[in-house]
Order: sequence, then structure tokens, then C-alpha cells
Amino acid sequence: MGDQDLPGVLVSDLEGPHGICEDHVEDLKRHFNLITMQDFLENKAQLGPKIQAVYIWGGRPAVSQELLCSLPSLKIVASAGAGLDHLDLGLVASFGVKVANTPHAVSSPTADLGMALLLAAARRVVEGKQPGDAGFPD
Repeated sequence: MGDQDLPGVLVSDLEGPHGICEDHVEDLKRHFNLITMQDFLENKAQLGPKIQAVYIWGGRPAVSQELLCSLPSLKIVASAGAGLDHLDLGLVASFGVKVANTPHAVSSPTADLGMALLLAAARRVVEGKQPGDAGFPD
């Protein structure tokens, strides 16, 4: 199946500080034709109708009324993460678009970090470090 046969998914970028998680790129490429926000903005008329999904990583791309109006084939906005506060759910729903997220994806890492912080506080781990010590962030 060639890239043209795959549904398009809009992503912020594939690399750099605003790129999606590099571990997700190959999985997404198997099922979608990845279209970066920059490519989309340079060619809205041609790419807009091909995009059926928006994949949000780190709150990007922002989903606005302008964006939704320019994606006539959009079916779903998928947010990689637990929260949906960065989305106007009413606005997205008004376009007949579904929203998905991954609410349990960070449950174990969050619990692990919470336990590590509790142990560090109980054992007074940080108190032994002072500004200027090696390894102490300034």
C-alpha cells in the first residue's frame, strides 16, 4: 500500500523540539501518511482534504476553528496523553469530529515518580546537597 492509499494524519513535526515522539513515528507511518504542520500550511488546498486525523503530541498542533474548517475530511483528534484541557471539546464536537486520548499511558510512571519523591523526602536525600556542590543544579 503506497503513501497515497493511506489516510493522512496531521502532526506538529517529525523532529526537533516540537516534533512527535520518535518512538511513535514508525508505527504511525505504517498506518498513515504523515503530514507536518509546515507542509500543510504551505499547501492547504491539496493536503486539507486528505487529512483524516490530527495527532497531538505535547499540545501541538493546536486545534482551532480555523484548522477544523480547513480539514473537511477530519474524523478524529487523537491526543497522546491523559488530559484534554488543551482542546475545546465543544468546538471539536461541533464539527462532528471524535476525540481520543491515552488516559492510562502515564499512570505507572507517575506512580513511580511519586513514590521516589516520597522516599527522597522521607530519607532527606536532597538536604545533603548545597548550591555549588557537584551535580547540584544552579
